[in-house]
Amino acid sequence: MQMKELMVRTIYCEMLGYEASFSYIHAIKLAQQGTVLEKRVGYLAVSLFLNESHELLLLLVNTVLKDLQSTNLIEVCMALTVVSQMFPKDMIPAILPLVEEKLSHPKEIIRRKAVLALYKFYLIAPNQVQHIHNKFRKALCDKDPGVMTASLHIYLQMIQENPEGYKDLTASFVTILKQVVGGKLPMDFNYHSVPAPWLQIQLLRILSLLGRNDQSYFI
Repeated sequence: MQMKELMVRTIYCEMLGYEASFSYIHAIKLAQQGTVLEKRVGYLAVSLFLNESHELLLLLVNTVLKDLQSTNLIEVCMALTVVSQMFPKDMIPAILPLVEEKLSHPKEIIRRKAVLALYKFYLIAPNQVQHIHNKFRKALCDKDPGVMTASLHIYLQMIQENPEGYKDLTASFVTILKQVVGGKLPMDFNYHSVPAPWLQIQLLRILSLLGRNDQSYFI
């Protein structure tokens, strides 16, 4: 408990601009060995202190692997959050199968975080996630709107790079847009009585990319 309090104070010192590198290793230890609450603080500190190329981050790989296999929902969430924020590019193959498994998790928050983690992988190492495009499509049709919304980030990126490869999904994107405009999503997605405006904008951007220079879309 004392280490948790000290770590919070160290985070505050770093926020004020003071260098506290002496605490980095203790943040990793807290994420590895603490209680659930202590692990949360440890993971938070690690995500604030370190970057993807920091040498100490390699010490956290086994902890992330262990937490991804945990039956504790909070531990799985913490591991996926760290993975989606920063993770060594060379270590992606070690955890990719576990993250893929989470796309079928019964809890929607786990599925959503898994999609965001894969989006991060796509940004830093796209060749390593090319084989799971079918699972991205499954996420697009997920019954939870949060998971579907998270998958749109990946599709927007992929469609910007290769619009021709995803024209077969045009009807799916149009259907989703109709559902959004029709107020089919939960009220939590509304903003000043407008149904999910940011989601509408993202879908329109995707459809504009798919229809660019294609005369058949205007017939």
